Amino acid sequence: MTTRFSKMLSVRRPALISRKVFIDSLVRLNPLRLVANPVMLIVEITFLIVAAMAIYPEGFPRVANPSLQLFYAEVALILLITVWFSTLSDSLAESQAKNTANSLRRLEMEVSSKKILIEEGSRRIVPTPSRELRKGDLILLEKNDTVPIDAQVLEGIAMVDESLLTGESTAVRKAPGDDVIGGSQILSDTLTVKVTVNPDETFINQMIRMVESSKRPKTPNEQAVAIVLIGLTAIFTILIGALLGVSLVLSLAADLSVLIALYVCLLPTTIGALLPSIGLSGISRLYKEKIVAKSGRAVETAGDTDVILLDKTGTITVGNRQAVEFLPFPGFTEKDVGEAAFLASWHDDTPEGRSLIRLAYENGFVPKEMNSLDASEVYEFSASTRTSGVKVAGGTGVMLPKSGGAGRERGRLRRKFEPHVEGGVPIGSDEIEIIKGAPDAIKKIVKSIPADYDKTVQNISAAGDTAMALSRNREAIGVVRLRDVLKPDIKEKIMAVKVMGIRPVMITGDQPLTAKSIAAEVGIDEYQPEAKPEDKYHIVKREQGETRIVAMIGDGTNDAPALAMADVGLAMNSGTQAAKEAANMVDLESNPAKIIEVVMLGKQLLMTRGAVTTFSIANDVAKYFAIMPVLFASTVPELKALNVLGLGLNTAVLSALIFNAIIIPLLIPLAMRGVTFKPSGTMSLFLKNTVIYGVGGVIIPFVGIKLIDVGISLL
Repeated sequence: MTTRFSKMLSVRRPALISRKVFIDSLVRLNPLRLVANPVMLIVEITFLIVAAMAIYPEGFPRVANPSLQLFYAEVALILLITVWFSTLSDSLAESQAKNTANSLRRLEMEVSSKKILIEEGSRRIVPTPSRELRKGDLILLEKNDTVPIDAQVLEGIAMVDESLLTGESTAVRKAPGDDVIGGSQILSDTLTVKVTVNPDETFINQMIRMVESSKRPKTPNEQAVAIVLIGLTAIFTILIGALLGVSLVLSLAADLSVLIALYVCLLPTTIGALLPSIGLSGISRLYKEKIVAKSGRAVETAGDTDVILLDKTGTITVGNRQAVEFLPFPGFTEKDVGEAAFLASWHDDTPEGRSLIRLAYENGFVPKEMNSLDASEVYEFSASTRTSGVKVAGGTGVMLPKSGGAGRERGRLRRKFEPHVEGGVPIGSDEIEIIKGAPDAIKKIVKSIPADYDKTVQNISAAGDTAMALSRNREAIGVVRLRDVLKPDIKEKIMAVKVMGIRPVMITGDQPLTAKSIAAEVGIDEYQPEAKPEDKYHIVKREQGETRIVAMIGDGTNDAPALAMADVGLAMNSGTQAAKEAANMVDLESNPAKIIEVVMLGKQLLMTRGAVTTFSIANDVAKYFAIMPVLFASTVPELKALNVLGLGLNTAVLSALIFNAIIIPLLIPLAMRGVTFKPSGTMSLFLKNTVIYGVGGVIIPFVGIKLIDVGISLL
């Protein structure tokens, strides 16, 4: 189901560089803002020095030539553009995070509510806009109503569609004491609820604040890379200072602007410019998956994960059970049960209802009463009785609609709707009443219970499946076996996780036989059956005690200690507040299977940083051989032999600087999108990136600098 949330996030995006992003990138040129990025701060300082040389070259005796003022101006401009490309990268990355909060704001809606007023013992309904509701107000919610604001159920039981924000298409049963989220849809029955928040404290507002307050301190790997950058910068600073001193002492006539150009080209400017945006893009890509990360540290840690703790339901299985077998009671046949299931599910558009019709049709159990469904009475599903069904008049002949029985086509046949009451409406002699539902609910309405009723239900449960009972005219005729269905591609995802050297561990409350069956089917070797929420905490501690990085999911208060203990904790948005506060990530769609996507994204983030770092360092080799041979060429002719590219003094400097600058914006898409990632072993990934970005980082600059040099020479 496409949720409103996903539609909001899929709206057409604005231009890549908006006016706001452009202005922000210029503001970031302030040296005080660049203190956090030492490499680019140094580049800006060199810009100021060369700009001063262009304005007043006489102020730099022995290292500047007044006849080269235009050249100095060109070098200064290129240096400034280099710094601006860096600030532009940061602005683009941060704008993505801000867009997420704006998308959430568009989810806020103004709806009319049915406020309940009790005055002098009388009760009346007053239409009230949702923005005027306040904490403590009472509201009446009827079928097809939109919940105007977060509230708690006081009276009634109903099915509620919360797919607006949770992404789950399956309706949720709400009873007294349960919470309902503003924006949800009431699918059945009637509820009386009490407002639990004021308009600015709603669930959506909390998500907006969570997104906007997400911090991104430097992660350990970023800090390590930053230390390397500072070390390289210090080494090259000493080197260039020494070359300047040697030039002055030996009168080698080295131009300060050329030395500065060599200095900037040797500095790890590409890493310094793109490192912040790589980290921010990781959080932004999580936002696109509707996951709020509280810090970049959690995203990066996910890339180092050794163990993933996975729930069965919702993570490995879809949660929507499918009919797989009809089991008749003595005196009835499989055909009797299949035909009854077909009739009872004709108006049921849930995944379970559709699966019952599909199974009956595939087995040829199409009832002769089909042509009477246009005059049938439908018993809609009720959360209180946990049953649904249909009453049809007897008939002959079969007439299937050409659409194959799609929900829209079936809906046209409904004559009237009324909730089914236990005990039911009297059944005429020419009528057939089919009721399906939970086994204990069906037991309450049938005239007699078959001897093997409980045993059949227990056998189904023991196998890890679910039983749905069927009655015809208040007589139990059989049960349907419903089974959990594996999520699409879950086996491939589990295999991908194992290929990366990560151990998946399945945790389920099912009995051992069911757990073993599901684990074997998806390729998981380790599983914990009959697990209680606190078992997760002990598993996390045990794995961490063996120096492993643990990722896990959770949604309950009892999961909070384990989520807080885990290195990567993903909480479900539909879970408790305690779980969301303990975790370092929150999934707005409440899809537990996303823990695998989080781990893969973390791996990709580390790969991207490593690829850019390798490419940047390899670039230095080419830029060094482009400038160094022409630096002292006038006084040391022997160096001309190293000028393999055949560059002139001025064009070599300009070409190397231009390449050094333009490589930053060219790599911005790579930094924000991430390198192409296919799950494989750590060593194979390392070798692959070394070849692609290491060797490529040497070859590309030689080609690029020469092409730029040719272009400059033609101007």
